[in-house]
Amino acid sequence: MVLRAALPIVRTLTRSRNKRVRRSLWAGTPILTLPLKAKAESLLGVQADSLVFETYYISSEFGYDLSRWNRGSVIWRRMLLPLIVLLWASLRYQRFHFFCSRGLLPGDPFAVRPDELAYLSALGKQIFFYTYGADVRTRGRTLSMGEPNCCTDCPEPGKFCVCDDELAARLHTVREKYATATFALGDMSYYTPGSRNDLFFWPIDISKEAGKRYEPRYPNPNATGPVRIVHAPNHQGFKGTKHLIAAVNRLRERGIAVELQLVERVPNREALEMYREADIVFDQCMIGYHGYFALEAMAMGKPVVVFIRDPNIDLLAPDECPLVNVRPETVEEVLFELIQDRARLNQLGRQGRQYIDRHYTLEALAERMRKAYEELGLMNSEKPAKRRTL
Repeated sequence: MVLRAALPIVRTLTRSRNKRVRRSLWAGTPILTLPLKAKAESLLGVQADSLVFETYYISSEFGYDLSRWNRGSVIWRRMLLPLIVLLWASLRYQRFHFFCSRGLLPGDPFAVRPDELAYLSALGKQIFFYTYGADVRTRGRTLSMGEPNCCTDCPEPGKFCVCDDELAARLHTVREKYATATFALGDMSYYTPGSRNDLFFWPIDISKEAGKRYEPRYPNPNATGPVRIVHAPNHQGFKGTKHLIAAVNRLRERGIAVELQLVERVPNREALEMYREADIVFDQCMIGYHGYFALEAMAMGKPVVVFIRDPNIDLLAPDECPLVNVRPETVEEVLFELIQDRARLNQLGRQGRQYIDRHYTLEALAERMRKAYEELGLMNSEKPAKRRTL
């Protein structure tokens, strides 16, 4: 009711002959890369901001962090504050970017509220959706991909992902009704029919302004001590951690000098320092696509071991990508071969950094955004989205 009443007022206040997008908002789910996406879009001449209501322990580097205000009564946190922010944002921004799990108004888990989307659409706003994994993955579709997959060892089906195929289909239908476009990564495109998988929207900020966060430290080809493997699982069951631990134990029994460090529930800056000490980074051996962790490791000059289900389809520039593919049953063999060849570790580390330099910088993402916007007819004239009525 409030949004319906506010619509004519906001429409009048935001009416302009200049239809060019001047401001863009990346908001909702506090994913680590959210402010980086905004920073990349800013390179296109748009004032792009990031906004979240809460932060995870890994990062709090967002343009608008409202966590200090997101306290108090349920009415304030779940109704009044989000509504005020939505009304403010609708007056200020012409383009909105959300992950599939939430917008500015809180709702059901893994859902963006239809009334919020209808309101923004009625104002002619551009609405983009992005995936991060759990917000779109379903159990039936995942199991149909074959073994291994992230459902194989899931301890609580229905808790960590959308999971339900029918529910996910309904949520996707609502989003697509209002979306200017939906962008997905790797296997996530399988759960989002009609989505684009050409944006690869996980940028790494290796600019001088970002400091030495991702300064590369390549594995020493002449080192003689134990090889250190670093693994950072947010959920061990999904990443195949048990297979890694078992493989490392078997290698030790064979007399191989190897160390394993697990990085869990650590702020991103602290985690990066742990990655810097690695000779090998192990991402996962279950899901079938690499995580942001793998890209960060490559930026730091580390060889990365990961299960990629279909490299030719899921990877950006697969011929240039030095990721070492692995499956649960091949973890020990793959690690043994890498440990025995330190020169190769150094070479893979250098190739990984070059890969990031070419394809995953802020500038590289901005260029892919430019191309996508042009193909959608949103550059130059910056046509507004088609308006719908509430």
